[in-house]
Amino acid sequence: MALRSPGRPKDMEKREAILDAAQALFSERGIDGVPIEAIAARSGVSKVTVYGHFGDKASIFDSVVQRETERLKNALCQTPGGTGLEDTLNRFGMALIDMLTQPCHLALDRAISLEAQRNPDLGRRFFEAGPGQVRKMLTYLIAQAQDQGQVVVDDPICAAEDLLALWLGFNAIESRFCGLGLPDEQGLRTHVARAVRLFLKANAPET
Repeated sequence: MALRSPGRPKDMEKREAILDAAQALFSERGIDGVPIEAIAARSGVSKVTVYGHFGDKASIFDSVVQRETERLKNALCQTPGGTGLEDTLNRFGMALIDMLTQPCHLALDRAISLEAQRNPDLGRRFFEAGPGQVRKMLTYLIAQAQDQGQVVVDDPICAAEDLLALWLGFNAIESRFCGLGLPDEQGLRTHVARAVRLFLKANAPET
């Protein structure tokens, strides 16, 4: 009978279970309201195992945010589509909005927004590992498009912020205060595509 190989697969399962538990608890109670013991109990491992994987709660928090960013990168790589700039930006926008509108992410975002008022360092770490990385990825795409003569922008970073604002701006504000439900997938696609068309028209090379 073949023996199950020890080590990494099982360790990775435990690591993911710890991150899943931490993300759920952070969303429910805020960062400060979640002791390591609660994360261990929710994930079904010992407190020693949690410390062995992450060292402290700050490292767990950073890993949760980094994992969400990696999921966005993977979604961008795996989503089929054409090779043109408009299609690439549409896929980026849909993957981003899909991630940001997941219930667990919305809850975590609310929890971190409250915590950041008391702990600005935590808010800064979340920004740099999450939204900051998204801006970097989009900046890279736009800078690459400029090098290829597909767009003309004064500053790729500002251009990335402009497009993110078109995707996420007023709709996010209205949803936050009015509790509006999300549009269906076709509605989101229409919204994302319209923002991309506006962005490309505003930054089109002169002919």
